[in-house]
Order: sequence, then C-alpha cells, then structure tokens
Amino acid sequence: MTAWMNSRCLTWSWLSVGRLPSIPVGSASLVTRRECNSSPIGILEDRWPGAGGYMETVSGAPEKVDFFISYAGVERAWAEWVAWHLQQHGFSVEFDHWHWQAGDNTTLRMSDALARADRFLALLSRSYFERPRYTRDEWTAAFDDRERGTGGFIPLHVAELEKSEIPDLLRPIKAGILYGKSEEEALTELLSAVGRPAGPQGKPGFPGSAATLPDRDEAAPRLPASTPKASNVPPRLPLFTGRDEVLDRIRTTFQSRSPVQALHGMGGVGKTQTAAEYCHRFASQYDTVWWLDAEQTVTLDSQLADLAHTLKTVPATMPVADAAQSARQYLRTNGRWLLVFDNAEDPGTFRSLLPEGGGHVLITSRDPGWHSAATPMDIGLFARAESRSLLAAYVPKLPQTEADRLAEALGDLPLALAQAGGLIATSGFSVDTYLKDLTATSRLLDRSAPITYRHKTLGAAVRLSSAHLARTDPEASELLRICAFLAPEPIPLDTWLTKAGVELPPSLNGLVGDPVAVADSIAAMARLGLVRPQHGGLTIHRLTAAVLRDRTGANATSAAQESAHEHAKNLVISVRPDDEGRDPATWQEWAGLLPHVMTLSETWTQDDNMRELSLDATQYLLMRGTTSAAHDAARALHQRWSAEFPPDHPHLLTAETLLTDSLNILGRYRQALAVIENVVELSRNALGDDHETTLAANTALATAFTNLGQYHEAQVIEEDVLRRRRSTLGEDHRDTLTSGNNLAVTLDTLGDHHASRALKDDVLKRQRRVLGENHPDTLISATNLAVTLMDLGEFVQARALLEGTVDRSRKTLGDNHPNTLNAASGLAASLKDLGHHHKAQTLREDVLTRRRKVLGEDHPHTLDSYRDLASSLTYLGHHARARSILDDTLNRSRAMLGDTHPDTLTIAHNLATVLMRINQHVQARALLQSTLDKHRATLGPEHPNTLTTAANLASVLSHLGRRKEARVLLQNSLEGFRRTLGEEHPKTKAVAEQLAGYKKVFGKRKKKIRRP
Repeated sequence: MTAWMNSRCLTWSWLSVGRLPSIPVGSASLVTRRECNSSPIGILEDRWPGAGGYMETVSGAPEKVDFFISYAGVERAWAEWVAWHLQQHGFSVEFDHWHWQAGDNTTLRMSDALARADRFLALLSRSYFERPRYTRDEWTAAFDDRERGTGGFIPLHVAELEKSEIPDLLRPIKAGILYGKSEEEALTELLSAVGRPAGPQGKPGFPGSAATLPDRDEAAPRLPASTPKASNVPPRLPLFTGRDEVLDRIRTTFQSRSPVQALHGMGGVGKTQTAAEYCHRFASQYDTVWWLDAEQTVTLDSQLADLAHTLKTVPATMPVADAAQSARQYLRTNGRWLLVFDNAEDPGTFRSLLPEGGGHVLITSRDPGWHSAATPMDIGLFARAESRSLLAAYVPKLPQTEADRLAEALGDLPLALAQAGGLIATSGFSVDTYLKDLTATSRLLDRSAPITYRHKTLGAAVRLSSAHLARTDPEASELLRICAFLAPEPIPLDTWLTKAGVELPPSLNGLVGDPVAVADSIAAMARLGLVRPQHGGLTIHRLTAAVLRDRTGANATSAAQESAHEHAKNLVISVRPDDEGRDPATWQEWAGLLPHVMTLSETWTQDDNMRELSLDATQYLLMRGTTSAAHDAARALHQRWSAEFPPDHPHLLTAETLLTDSLNILGRYRQALAVIENVVELSRNALGDDHETTLAANTALATAFTNLGQYHEAQVIEEDVLRRRRSTLGEDHRDTLTSGNNLAVTLDTLGDHHASRALKDDVLKRQRRVLGENHPDTLISATNLAVTLMDLGEFVQARALLEGTVDRSRKTLGDNHPNTLNAASGLAASLKDLGHHHKAQTLREDVLTRRRKVLGEDHPHTLDSYRDLASSLTYLGHHARARSILDDTLNRSRAMLGDTHPDTLTIAHNLATVLMRINQHVQARALLQSTLDKHRATLGPEHPNTLTTAANLASVLSHLGRRKEARVLLQNSLEGFRRTLGEEHPKTKAVAEQLAGYKKVFGKRKKKIRRP
C-alpha cells in the first residue's frame, strides 16, 4: 500500500498589485533547527562535523602559562605593572593587551586562557566587581576551579575596598595589598603572594658580546600609585563613565610607538573628558603630565613657560619666550612625559607646534583631518550600555527601559545625557516630561553644563560653531541648515548633488555636479564638529540638527528656517530614483533616501509629490523584504493622512492597500481582510472600477481571500482584475503580468494545474522579455511555474528551473529574502520528489532556520517549513521526530488559520500518514476521515488534495480489514486523478497500481466446497 505525504501546500503569500505586484510565494518544504551555523541556500552535501565553522585543531597539548591576569579596564596600569614584574622574575603570564591580537574573539581567548593558566591573579578594586564587566565571569569561573582544587586563585587589592563591597565568596580568602605602598614594598608583596620561582631571575647576558644591554628599567611600568613630578591636569571627574575601550586603545597605540594621537569627534562626545581620564588613569607612568588649552595657539608659549617654572628648570623671572624654549628643550631631552593639547583647531598650522622628544602627545579636536600630524582616533557616541551607566550615575533608580528611551531620544550623546541626567536628578522631572519638552531645544539644551563638562552647553556649543561657519563659509553654512531638516542618518551628498535635476537654492548651484566643492563644504562643517564625514556624504547628530532647526536661536530667523526646510524637501524629491521602488537596480539609492523621506513626510503632508514619494518608499521596503518596517511605515502614513484627508482620498487608499500587503506577508490574514474590504468599496465609489488604485485594492483583497483558503472568491476577483488590466494597460504591462501570475497561482490552489501551467508559461516568457531574468517578479513567476511542474509530475524540469531561480534570487535579493526562501523551499520539494531525501532534508533545515529568524515561529510559511521537514524525516525513517513536529505544528496552525484552512488540513493529512507508518491505524483513520470530510467541503471532491487524502484513507481501511470500502475509495480516487491530472501523472499511476493489487489479491471469490 502507498501512503503519500503532501510536501507542497497550496497556500501562497502575496503582495498585491498597484503600488506593488502580487507575489505568490511558492510551496513550502523546509528545515530543522541545527546546532551548527546555518548554511547558504542551495543544495548542501553532507559535511564532516565542524566544516565551515569554528573548529578546534589539536597539534599537541595547549601551551601552559603560570598566570592569567584578571582586572577591570580602569586598573590597566596596575595590570601592566604586575605582568611586567612577574615576567622579569621568570613567570609566564597571559595578559590581553600583550598577547591578544586585533580581531581575536575575546570570549574564546578568555576561555582558552583560563584553561591554560595554572593560577588566576585577580586585581581587586571597586570597578572589578561591577556587574556588566567580564571580570565577573572570569573570577567566578576561576574561583569554582579553586574550590575543586583544579586552579590557584590569588586576589590582590589594588584599591581600597570596604568589606561590604567584596562578594561573600571571596571575603574568607586572604588577599595581598599593593596600593598605598612604595614600589619596593608592593613588589615584595606581589612576589610573596605568588611565590618566587626556581631558576634564574632574569635573562643572562650573551657571553659572546661586550655590548651593554639597555637599562630594562627605562621601559618598566611604574607603580600605579606613584605621581608625576609636574602635573596640571584638571581634577578627575567624579561621574566619568565608560570609554574603557577608547582608553585602552590610546594606551596600546602609545605603546606601539605612535607618540602623537588626536582624539576627534563632534561636540559633546566627551573628547576632553576622555583625555583627562587617560591622564589620571596612567599618570603614574609619566614624570610629567601637562595640560595645554590649544584653542588659542598664541597662549601656548605662556603655558609651556608655566611648565618650565613648575619643573624649576628656569628662574621665575625669565621671559615667557625663553622659558617656553627651555621647556621644549627639556621635553626634547627627557622621556616619560605626556602633553595634552585640548581643543586644537587647525592640523596644518598645529603640526609645527608639536614638541620633539620621547614622550607622548594627546590632542583633542573637532577636526578629523589629523592624519599627517598624528594618529587620529574617532571618539564616537556612547554605546547604549555606557549611556545607561551615565544616567544611572545621576539617577540611580531610573528603570532601564526609561534610560533606554532617554538615550534613544538623545542619540547616545554624552553631553546631552549628562545634561538630561543632571536636570532629572535635581528637578524631579519624569522622562516623559523631559522628552515632551525636548522639542523646546533652546530651553533644555541651553541649561547649565553638567559637572562632567566644564565648558559650554550643547546648545551654546552648536550655535557658536555654526556662527563661525556662517562667517567663514556661507555656502557650507546654508547647506548645513538644509541638512539639519533631514534624518540623523547618512546623507549621500556626493550621489545626490551629481544627479540630473537636483534642486538646490540658487546660492548653492556651484555645488551641483562638483564633487570637489561638495567635499570642501563637508570638510568645513566637520572641522567645527558639526557633522561627521561619511563615505562621500555626512551624518548630523539629531541634537545638533535640533539646535540648528531651532527658530528661536540667536543665529536663526523663522523665515530662514522655513526656507531651509522647504529646500530640504525639494532636494529629496528631486533626487528620487526613476522607479517606484520595485527595481533592484535602484535599491541602493532608495536605501540612502528612505530615512530622509520618512522624516520629511511627517511635516509635508500637504505636498502631493512628498506623499507619492512616501508611498513609493514604503513599496521599496516591501519589495526589499523588510516587511515589518514596511508595515510600520504604511501604518504611520495611514494614521497621519487619515487626520487630514477624506477616507476616499487616493493616496490614503493606496497607503491602506500597502498596509494590507504588509499584513498579508506577515501572515496576519484576517487583519488584512478587515482593512482591505472597506478600501475596495471606497475606491470603487470614488474612482471607478478601472482605476489603478481600485485594481490594486482588489488584488490585495484577492490575496487575503487566497491566504484564508477562500480560493473561489479570489478567482472571481483575479479574473476581473486581469481582464481590466489587459484592457487598460496592455498584455505586457508589469501589473498585467502580475495579475496573470496571481490568477495562475489561484488556479493551482483549486487543482486546475494544466490551466495554471499554460498561464504561468505565458507570464514568465513575457516577464523575461520585459523585465529581465533577475527581476523579482520574474523570479517569483519562475518559482511558481516550477511548483506547477511538480504538481504535474515533471520533477526533473522543476528542479532545473528552481536551481537557477534560487541562485539568481540569492544574488538579487539576498539569502534571507522571503522570496529566496520560497524558491529554496520549492527546490527542496523537487529534490524530495526525485528521491534525494538527505539533500532535501538539509535544505529544508536551512530554510526553516532562516524563516524562523525572518518571519517568526508562528508565521504560516514557517509552519509550512516544519511540515515539510517532517515529510523528509518520515521518508528517512525518523518517525518519532516527524510525529512530534507535526503534532506541534498542527496545533499552531489550527490556532493561526483555523481547523478547515487548507494548510491545516495538509498538516493533519501528513500527521495521519506518519501514524500509518508506525501502525497506529485507528488514530490515522479517524484523522484522515475528518480531514477528507473537510477537504471535500472546502476544496471540493476532485481537488488533488482531496483525492490524495482519500487514497491514503483507503490504505488505512485495508489495514483495518475494511477492504471493500478501501477498494471503492481507491476506484473513485483513480477516476478523479484521471480527470484532473491525467493518465500519466505519477499519482494516477500509483493509485492504478494500488487498485490492481487489490483486484489481484481480493478479486477472486473462493469456491464453495460441496459436501457429499
């Protein structure tokens, strides 16, 4: 007896036409959850464990080290001192900044180091026990080893700690104390704690040379508790937070013989604060640490003279110029000094002012152009964890969700966060109140500077810089005002200002088509820290832009701001791509334009061109496969325009159609139907049956019907839309072809595969000619044609078509695009049909993994993937796992789609076939009978799915001894398959063979034996 599993479900997810073509997405056959990394889409061969991922190679036992040094980033100077002296005394150490390379996986390196080290050295301070730090994981793992007797745990105090600040587990352990001692006492304490090693205490000199080795103490780290001979660094900031990674990079760069570094970034990111923290954190490693205000270069001589007087290298009465020259001579002939030039402006001029010698120079500047004079280091915005920590320092009980909201609104800008934290802490403002008032930029961002920032407020700093730009480069200043009304995302000016038809105010026409002039303008803004240059364009921080947009500012007038706002809108409209977001060739342009369109659409609701552009941008999101973003965009447009336009306004109706499209793709079919039914009625009454907006709404309505299993209702609508589009747009128009594709898919769902194939063949040929092989519409049609070929038993042709389609979809749309996954799902089904069950299973596992990530666990297509994986597992004999998957999937499908949805019935049918294979025929019969009854009611008695279920029910009845019923069912199924699929279809032949077997075994009556 033959039991078939439906490995392709006749359910499709579509985008509707009009704004977006209907995109039936092919059948579903998919994949398990794997423990390894997901593979690229394609036919995957079996691989040995570890292929393509991280593998551990064994070439002997791992090299052991004596100590792993664990410390908080703020105590790096202590870690360097301890590591250096341990090595000098013959120990081997693992110290991240000496032994780990850029690009290393720090988690893996840490785990490896803990495994290789004989002993664990913990440098304890208050920062060491902060929860977000890796040190927590390190010391708890090492302590666990110590408890089991497998590792040595040695704690050393490098800062004063209250007993209550030490975790309970560590309090009983005696710890060495290094802080508060002379260097000799601290070294004795260290060696006492670790025990002196046997053997030589240093490297012997080379006997064959009389050369003297350099004094190793010159390079030795100083005891962190020591202080410089001369220092004028501002006091340490009590609430300094974060920047550990930046400070480590500064230290490492200095140690790698890059003696001059320039910290650059926009105003408010904390360049000065970071430089000051570096001075305090590593002051012990220098003889001299001197801070110079470099904003006015004419004052540098007097500040260097102060250094000479502090060092007592000149008499107090020596003239400033001579004393400054003496300071330069001191720096030239001495090492171990650090100079900080704070707020330097012109790298070209400043290069000649840098001192010579063996020390270090740290520069802070808004200007990024320091490459020829220093090693530049961009100080960016805070990471979100750093933003939370800074806000917690001001408002300790602020919930994390509130901190995240505030950090998001302030763009993780340290100065703005500090100002907000200070205001909330002192005024009792709630976050909601603060965010509501944030629009009053001049009022909030002009409040007094927080204690962590010694200079001007953010509002004052931005206005001062923009006023300077207006005086020195009026063209760049006007362009900056326009950019301030765009989104806080990259603005690709190099691309925009070279496009034909770009619209700018007449005063900026000199920038159009001149990339050098554009680059000069961006550089002028960047030198003042107002923007960040980025790949031929710029990014402007949201708060900087807010200050520049402020109509109440000292440098702004209402008329000027309104003009800049309108110019921003006209610029974005003028550089729009030449399509409606449906052509992959323009997607890169759309990606750069999208955030600015969405920002401007919020205020320019009365502009027809802006509304059209907003709709096309939403359609781009749908075509790109970013469905959730498209849904949010369409919903926002609908909500915004509903308040301003009548319900039958064409743009409002199109926004609702796009919203329906997104709901259909997201699997929210009932919501989609609820939205679109009203849109169709309004559109017919206001615009007429033949208007494209009406036809697009009807297509979305048909899609919702199809997704809900109401195939006949969908067919009626799609036939009408196709007829009207052929009449109004022509046979070869993109939307006409999409309508043909949609109708063909519906015919498939109704079991009319021959009519579907004829229509799909015609559509695909036209799309290849009109749109090209790689257009998304063409790729979708190719996938759908291949599914019909499989339904008709042409498995080899289907596989060949799908292999090419998957490859082109990956290149055009990406591995995780829903349409790529649909094509890959179809390819897996063709592999199964051809008997390549292992390859089919592997590919289905991959597609399932990707669908779960892209669509979600309960999306109908994800459920299809689970069902199809179970099909492969069943063919491979993994019945228990297949049954478990199908049990769960059936329950979720019933909850999502209902008991009678064709998808749900297909899953129920497949579960019944698994029950048959494990000889649970009574349960299988009950499930198959219920499924058959629902198939007949929903799809009709001669639908292929109905006939397949009847044939499998016949097999179960035969096993249960009800052979007469089985034979009748098989005979009816055979006749139905002959009428719907033809005499030569594999299913028709299989049922015919099955029925012939019945006749052979049970067709002859036993002769009666007459008694004499």
